[in-house]
Amino acid sequence: MKLKKLLLILSLSWPILSSCAPKEPIPVLEYGKMDASEHRNLLIILRGLGGSHHDFEKFGLIDEVRRRKLPFDIVVPAAHFGYYRTETLPERLKNDIIDPARAKGYQDIWLAGFSMGGLGSLFTVRSYPEAVNGVILVSPFLGKGAILTEIEEAGGVGKWSVPTGREGKWQYDIWAWLKEYDDAPGRFPEIHLGYGDNDPVIQEGAALLAHSLEPEDYFTVPGGHDYETFKEIWRRHLELLENKLQALSRVAASAD
Repeated sequence: MKLKKLLLILSLSWPILSSCAPKEPIPVLEYGKMDASEHRNLLIILRGLGGSHHDFEKFGLIDEVRRRKLPFDIVVPAAHFGYYRTETLPERLKNDIIDPARAKGYQDIWLAGFSMGGLGSLFTVRSYPEAVNGVILVSPFLGKGAILTEIEEAGGVGKWSVPTGREGKWQYDIWAWLKEYDDAPGRFPEIHLGYGDNDPVIQEGAALLAHSLEPEDYFTVPGGHDYETFKEIWRRHLELLENKLQALSRVAASAD
């Protein structure tokens, strides 16, 4: 998986990132009782390239979940670039977090990915489509440059095909899978997307993905690629998730 261009676009140095060796099992931060005793919902949050898995608590994103009293325990893995470089992130998430959570009794498991973490969430669903129930994307990085132009000129990912000789390149791999999603979204976990309307990092990737989603499953907010924008997107996602859970609760109550 050739991701050096990803490093350049986010202005981070290769020597620093290449020193991040992936660990097995992947280290995590946990928020909640983590035993499925109070509820059976788990939220796995994936960091971006230049951040830390500690940032979600530092910048108040964990508190946003707590403030709404959403019935989720939360796991934040130290999913740094090393797991992307070695292409081991989907396996580590499934083996170290998702499968043990299912064994404990968690039934609804969601991935939430910020920037590079959005890419990691989608690669995980691509590898293990039945592992999670839904995906929340916050300003996901989905590639840059030529591939986005190709998809746009084709009239969207549904009309686009992988050019001969590009198979196996990470940008083309993820968009080939998103083409499958566009063709038959019911085969995969639901995807919810939010992004800033002036984000220079993600370019047109998020907007192209939005064309494959239902109108109620994506939104934009004013802003770029920074924590203030991320936090506003996160609030919007949590409001939608809260409404979804309330609707499901009403359906369950009426069935009784």
